[in-house]
Amino acid sequence: MSRHAWSTRKEWAAAAEHSVRSFCLPLERVPAGHEHYLTAEELAEMDALYVALSTAVRAPLTAEIQRLKVLLPSPIPAKPLERDRWYDALTGEQQAAWQSLRDLRNARLEVGRRAKGKTYKLLGWYESPLDYSVLSPQVAPFVADAEGLARLAELEGKYTRLREQAAQDALDAALAEAVRVRNSDEGWAKELERRRQIDDGPLVTYHGESV
Repeated sequence: MSRHAWSTRKEWAAAAEHSVRSFCLPLERVPAGHEHYLTAEELAEMDALYVALSTAVRAPLTAEIQRLKVLLPSPIPAKPLERDRWYDALTGEQQAAWQSLRDLRNARLEVGRRAKGKTYKLLGWYESPLDYSVLSPQVAPFVADAEGLARLAELEGKYTRLREQAAQDALDAALAEAVRVRNSDEGWAKELERRRQIDDGPLVTYHGESV
């Protein structure tokens, strides 16, 4: 007798869609690189725009950073706890200036990398490769070349659309395959064999519970 509460064949087949959707996010099914979705000419144009726009915006960003620093009490504490107390003592206007200053400092780092032609993300936890780039809401207002910025946004938008469409196509294909397999005799036979191997495997005890 199995020590596991296995689902019936009908239940297993009905869970096909859930198994696919819970396995990973749709975008994780397709590559992330721009080179998979844009032409070589578009890639070259996009890289050139990033370099040119990032190079040009560095001076305005630095000037704005200096302007914001003047609005704040000096020196700004380096230690987190001391900086928290310093921040709590600021006026509402000064707190807004400090938040903008932090954003623009991060933006200047990203812009500096882009100006050198580096397109990889500086930090892996960034939600988007566009965070703090010239297309970000923190930096875009300081970009003088509106036409170049619009073209760059167009290229990034095309990349996003094509990648999302590829992800949807991959998800649809995975769903169809899972439904096919889980409703076939062959698929069910393989599932039964997988369960048998698990049931016949070693009994592992973890924190007093058998699994």
